[in-house]
Amino acid sequence: MISEQVSTKYAKEDRDNNLLSMESLIEKVALLSKNQDPYKVSKEIEEIKSIFYIRLNATKKEKEKNTEGESIKTEIDPLELKFKDIIHTYRKNKYEFRKNKEYEEKKNLKIKKQIIEEINKLSKEEESLKVTFEKFRSLQKRWRETGYIPITESNHIWQSYHHHIEIFYDFIKINNDLRDLDFKRNLEEKNEICRKANILLEEESINIAHTKLQELHEHWRNVGPVERSLRESTWKKFQEISKSINKKRNEYFVEKKNQDLKRLKKKNTISSEITALILKDINSHFKWEKATKKCDELHLKWKSLGRLRKENNKDAWHNLREALKKFYDTKNTFYKQQKADNKKIIERQLTICKIAEKIKNNNDWEKTSRQLMKLQKEWKESKFRSGKKSQEIWERFKFASDTFFKAKKRHYKEIKKKEVYTYKEKKKIIQEIKEFKLSSDSNKDIQKLKKFRIEWGKLNNISKSKIYINDQFFDIINSKLSKLGIDK
Repeated sequence: MISEQVSTKYAKEDRDNNLLSMESLIEKVALLSKNQDPYKVSKEIEEIKSIFYIRLNATKKEKEKNTEGESIKTEIDPLELKFKDIIHTYRKNKYEFRKNKEYEEKKNLKIKKQIIEEINKLSKEEESLKVTFEKFRSLQKRWRETGYIPITESNHIWQSYHHHIEIFYDFIKINNDLRDLDFKRNLEEKNEICRKANILLEEESINIAHTKLQELHEHWRNVGPVERSLRESTWKKFQEISKSINKKRNEYFVEKKNQDLKRLKKKNTISSEITALILKDINSHFKWEKATKKCDELHLKWKSLGRLRKENNKDAWHNLREALKKFYDTKNTFYKQQKADNKKIIERQLTICKIAEKIKNNNDWEKTSRQLMKLQKEWKESKFRSGKKSQEIWERFKFASDTFFKAKKRHYKEIKKKEVYTYKEKKKIIQEIKEFKLSSDSNKDIQKLKKFRIEWGKLNNISKSKIYINDQFFDIINSKLSKLGIDK
């Protein structure tokens, strides 16, 4: 049987179809669609169909979001095509099954009407009761072997059948032996039905017990009457057993309903937790990664709670879809805004970079230094983002800055070198002046001192920390001039 194949195939999996992949849903519906009775699997196929299209539509919406309004060619998903073909075949099989069933039921109705008519004729037979009774038993056997009839005719035909059986028994009551023998056989058969019903009280499967009980009731309806004094007690016995089985079934479904409500509450709590994730301040890629991981964990936890009753399952799925939609809509909005912000940042960084590249070769060291330091501050304030484009601009900006500051360093290093040289040369001049002895020829001495001043004047570069050496020079020169009687 196909139903057994499905059961074996998915025995080790969670029976919740929500946990199956799209491919597994297609595989399962393909197996179910081959069931000999399409109506037995109709409910589950409709459920799978609902799950399949919910996911398919969600995937389509996600693709539309990712294209950001761009025009894309609409193509039917290969999985959808395969799924549609299977559903089409299933519906065709279901239609054929219904037509065949209607035909069989109409044929059975015709047979049962003929049986009733023949039982009616037996009451008017003039042959021996033994022959008549054998015919009656044969007609009863044919009745039991005849299958279902249209449900709209079922009650009427059953009442008509039992009415004519009563008439027949009234007809043969003159022969107590035959009548009592039939009553005895019917009683034995009904007691056997009660025995089988009793066994069903121990059946673990509620559905199997319920189905078999309905079969026993159908069997009971087809068994003839028992002795009048035993009819009520026999029926009451079967009725009490049926009540116990039905009570067990009702208690099972009440408990199942309560468990279902508890799982519904848990599922809705999880949906609320997913919604609560976006109420936090998620303002970075890292935080969104963390929140998405948590969302996925909650989603799996929701699925692990299994399938609910149809009406509850619908509500639970609605709440989950709304929660996930809010989460991913908020996430998409964040990344779209981040993309727009990044674009502005890149544009600002590119402007900063171009200005730096333009002034990198300037030799107005102080002014350009201030400009570049200001640009560096602006770069930091632009909230540098990781990424290939931003990194490329950063490398250009860094190169421009390094080019200028390296040139500036070389420039001031050369100045320092000249200052050291100048300081040394000036110290030599001071030493020479100190060692210079005035002669008797004042004009010659004056010329010599002027020469010292000319040499000193050629040495311009000197650091501020060494500027005091100029005072030393003029103090010594003035001292020499004073000795020559010349005003400084």
